[in-house]
Amino acid sequence: MKTSILYGPRDVKVEDKPIPKLTLSDVLVKVKVCGVCGSDVANYRRGSADGTPPPVAIGHEFVGEIVELGDQVSQKRPELKLGDRIVVEPYQPCGTCWSCMNAMPNLCARPRGIGGTDDGGGFSEYCRVNSRFVHRLSDNVSYEEGAFVEPLACALYGLRKMRIAPGDFCVVIGPGPIGLMMLQYIKASGAGKILLIGTRDYRIEVGQHLGADYVMNTSDGSSKYYVKDPLLQIKQWNRGRGADAVIIATGNASANELGINLGGPRSRIVLFGGAGYGPEDAVKVKLWEGTLMDREIIFSWLGPYTFSAAIEAIRDGLVKVKPLITHIYPLDKIIAAIETAESRSGNAIKVLVKPES
Repeated sequence: MKTSILYGPRDVKVEDKPIPKLTLSDVLVKVKVCGVCGSDVANYRRGSADGTPPPVAIGHEFVGEIVELGDQVSQKRPELKLGDRIVVEPYQPCGTCWSCMNAMPNLCARPRGIGGTDDGGGFSEYCRVNSRFVHRLSDNVSYEEGAFVEPLACALYGLRKMRIAPGDFCVVIGPGPIGLMMLQYIKASGAGKILLIGTRDYRIEVGQHLGADYVMNTSDGSSKYYVKDPLLQIKQWNRGRGADAVIIATGNASANELGINLGGPRSRIVLFGGAGYGPEDAVKVKLWEGTLMDREIIFSWLGPYTFSAAIEAIRDGLVKVKPLITHIYPLDKIIAAIETAESRSGNAIKVLVKPES
């Protein structure tokens, strides 16, 4: 099979590797589509995959078809059959550490991630996956749509922490693929009004079409959506107070700091974007102001127990993902795919890779 291997900073090669052999509980997945995640771009820049040193296979937002079953799969997962269309949970907790045993599998002490030179990743023709971590796709969900399940599952975990109540004034910062999915789900959750904040007008305008009540560009002074003082404007829209709930779907530190400062009384502010990887990546919190507002600042990591809900949200049309697809590349153009997502050239929003040309 052909698989993409990361060797170092900005060094990815598509190579021929043996199709992985299955253990008793594995399935072999023929990859149909894999999305390019922001973490793929970060891994490409720094030359390692979330701490795993190179060489390492990459790609994790993927869907495919089961083409082989391990000898014990029919006993452990009897509903799984050859030919099933499935989506994969790429973060695979051990199930036995303290965190796993206390319903916190996203904090597993011994997780296994999809990727590795022996089993392939999502940017491969085939991938070996433990059958515990596959979910069947609904018949009305295309493979292209199915590639959004993993990022939407992570988004839903963060959205649940917002505790949206009917009528809430909600803010989404970051109109990338995840932020634009969050916007739609918040809309379906009964929020009153939703403000989308970004720095690129073309993404902001997609958000308008997907249901944002208000939009702002906080970076480009020439934009017709430019707002110099977002909090002042929010107070004019929300009866003199800041936002009730905020989620920041970008790793930009200043955007995270902005989001914290937009919260009103007893607001819930979810830092979803994972700003940076080093100790210098930090935000300042106005302690007394936050105290007087009784704000909650909440972090979010991965998507425990949310994959089924994500599949259903796409299946039922609560979250429309087709409008987010802007670029599709073949596997041998994997570097172009990652760099398109990195540079956002061609007004890129979501970039997909299809191993089959």
